[in-house]
Amino acid sequence: MGDTKEEYYYIMKNNTLELIEFLKDKVTIGSNLLFKTKFYVDKTIDKYKAKLIEKCYSSKQGIDYEEWFVATAKMNAVWMLIAMATKHNWKLN
Repeated sequence: MGDTKEEYYYIMKNNTLELIEFLKDKVTIGSNLLFKTKFYVDKTIDKYKAKLIEKCYSSKQGIDYEEWFVATAKMNAVWMLIAMATKHNWKLN
């Protein structure tokens, strides 16, 4: 299997995506799939990752959507930011 077919297979197997019909009275927002290969330190392939990126710039609040969703940070990224701020005397509010 190629990367795209394999990723699609696992997405459908794990029920992480639901395919639906386009609604005729709604505007559809386009999207792209971003694929990334993760490597071990010795440069061998660890895993393939995929991320769905919506083209939200084409939508209008109150027409195409009612709510905003914000990505969340992983705790190791938060701890790294705090460590960098401490080292460089940055002010965190």
